[in-house]
Amino acid sequence: MAPATLKDVAKRCGVSLATASRALNNRSEVSPITRAKVLKAAEEIGYVASSLAKGLWSGETKVIGVLITTIENPFYANVVSGIEKVLKDHSYNILLCSSYEEVDQEWAALTVLLEQRVDGLILAPVQSKPEVVERLQKNSVPFVLVGRSIPGIDTSYVVCDDFKVGAMAAEHLLEQGHEKVLFINSSRNYSAEQRLQGFLTTMQQHGINISPKWIKTVPANQNAKYSLFEALDQGLEPSAVFCFCDCMALEILSGLKERGLKVPADIAVMGVDNLNVTEITDPPLTTIDIQNYEMGIRSAEIILKKLQEPGAKHEQIILSPKLVKRNST
Repeated sequence: MAPATLKDVAKRCGVSLATASRALNNRSEVSPITRAKVLKAAEEIGYVASSLAKGLWSGETKVIGVLITTIENPFYANVVSGIEKVLKDHSYNILLCSSYEEVDQEWAALTVLLEQRVDGLILAPVQSKPEVVERLQKNSVPFVLVGRSIPGIDTSYVVCDDFKVGAMAAEHLLEQGHEKVLFINSSRNYSAEQRLQGFLTTMQQHGINISPKWIKTVPANQNAKYSLFEALDQGLEPSAVFCFCDCMALEILSGLKERGLKVPADIAVMGVDNLNVTEITDPPLTTIDIQNYEMGIRSAEIILKKLQEPGAKHEQIILSPKLVKRNST
């Protein structure tokens, strides 16, 4: 059975389409008696107004598009939670789409969101190509980048200081006596580049030059443990592994267990994100908190400000990371 329409409501209570619409939208030119009759008819047949239709009439849908890599990544689940909390308090809903780190899927998802006439967008862009952000700029759609920025493009964003993340990891591991550190990094990602630079710079400042073979980049959708296995099979003997994110670090913990290596007795492991699960891993994971929930909150606040103040200056927020020491290092 097809969903009830406005036409069905009007027919049920014997009024015109225009009158039914005015009553449902609480317009003043409709009498209280007629409004009550229309509302009762709508309830009886289960009519739900189309937010898209309302948006075309009012100029706003009260919906914000959120485009991330995937909700399966706990990092983005936390970001989205922060976004949703702020927007819900201001009577906005979200429409969530995923790119899966693929440019084509990102483009398709963006098209869907724009077709739904979202009022604004919050997105974590696939950073290998900036076409999506350039498209939004051309279409004058209010948007904010979250978790990632794109070099050379001046826009609003909320990120963590990724260079400092890498530097902080290097400092901690050096303090623990680790000089042979394997860096398991992400791919196609400006954040990954910044973390690597922070890590390498700090190591060099302590007189340690890291050979490229000690930097492993994990291809998209591949388990990080295979990069670890590759390093071990090449004869590398790291005393510690620093991972781009906690999800990779969890995969490394699993891989080390497969190889019969103990953490931290044989190899220390460190991640980034401070996901809830890292407190209960065996051993609990040393990580760097990059304030993912706060990223969501701040990005939502910016998009609301953009909607309230069109033409407002870009806001570029860089949050400070925090070292969380646990037993894995």
